[in-house]
Amino acid sequence: MRRGIFIWAALAFALVGAAPCRAQRQLSLREAMEQALQLRASLKAQRELVSAATALKRQAALFPNPEFQFQNENLRPGQTYTRDVDTLAMINQPLDLLGKRRQRIALAGEGVNRAQAEYELARWEVAAQVKNAYWAALGAQHIRDALKTSAENFQRIVQYHSAQLRAGAIAEQDFLRVRLEGERVQISADLAAIDANRFRLDLLKQMGDAGFSELILTEPLASEIAIAPLGMEEALNRRMEVKVARAALEEAKANARLQDVLARPDLNVTYGYKRTQLPDTPTGVNTAIVSVRITLPTTDKNQGNRSAAEAQVRRQEQILAATETEIRAEYQTALEEYESRRTELRNALGPLREHAAEIASIAAAAYTEGGTDLLRLLDAERSRLDAELAWTRGMVDYRQSIARLEAAEGVIQ
Repeated sequence: MRRGIFIWAALAFALVGAAPCRAQRQLSLREAMEQALQLRASLKAQRELVSAATALKRQAALFPNPEFQFQNENLRPGQTYTRDVDTLAMINQPLDLLGKRRQRIALAGEGVNRAQAEYELARWEVAAQVKNAYWAALGAQHIRDALKTSAENFQRIVQYHSAQLRAGAIAEQDFLRVRLEGERVQISADLAAIDANRFRLDLLKQMGDAGFSELILTEPLASEIAIAPLGMEEALNRRMEVKVARAALEEAKANARLQDVLARPDLNVTYGYKRTQLPDTPTGVNTAIVSVRITLPTTDKNQGNRSAAEAQVRRQEQILAATETEIRAEYQTALEEYESRRTELRNALGPLREHAAEIASIAAAAYTEGGTDLLRLLDAERSRLDAELAWTRGMVDYRQSIARLEAAEGVIQ
């Protein structure tokens, strides 16, 4: 009877799981994502590109500076500067009357749109990385706790059977089997602790947290959750890669229009003052100077830059088409994986977990009454633990398949 009470208590404790014994930082998935979006240095660097593009747009809207020219003529040795030298002062102002400034502003505006789209893409990628890292770390945490609990309980069982062996109540072979199983579970628990620590550090890295603190991940792993797929076209409209590719295409088109406009002539107007000293007189004559200068696009019609810009437009069109093709394939793959993981969890892993727990309970009851040997009890408990770990890994895969499907749909939160 004493043996039955001990075995039943140990197995019941193993099924409940271990609770952390020291204060640790609790972290939900939303908190992890919010911290990553705030702390990741890569996102801050990407945001600076938006600021740079905005500054370039402001620069493109500025008018060109005028040029001031001061000039002396008829400088010869022996002359008196104020009486014999002619003086000119002129201001030259480049004119933008043929649409070049407008196209520069348009190109800079498309640059801002592209930088903003790339920043949103970076945020989306960080969110997707944090989701996958969170569920991987949560699964590793559950596996570590389950194996730690099993190792502690097997240690109690080993101690109990050691006392039984000394009392001559069991055979030495049974004791050695129990001790061997306890050592196997302890090794698995140690390896699981290493994996859990590795996944924890990976999560903290994805969050941009340099503190490397201890964590308790609070999201319920076993929560029943299902999502309604948005559909292929909606995913294409939401995906940030498509928005970036479209922004890059519009930027290339704006650059092509600018290169066409740059082939037009440049205009400059000059206005000035000239003081001319008349021969044999102490006074001079003041006159005004006005001129217009225009470039003649005869040999250089910007044809090289125009051809390069048109080629860049064609390149961006192909990149956009390739991006849409890749996203369609990625979305279909993520959707099929999500459906497969959900079916496997419901129809295979869930029932397997329940059946293994039931068999372990039956074996423990039979062992208590002396109706089976220790080997069958250990096999049943090993099967229960394997089923529990398989269910945990399957649940993590299912959660990650949801995260991948949401990422394929362009969903951040």
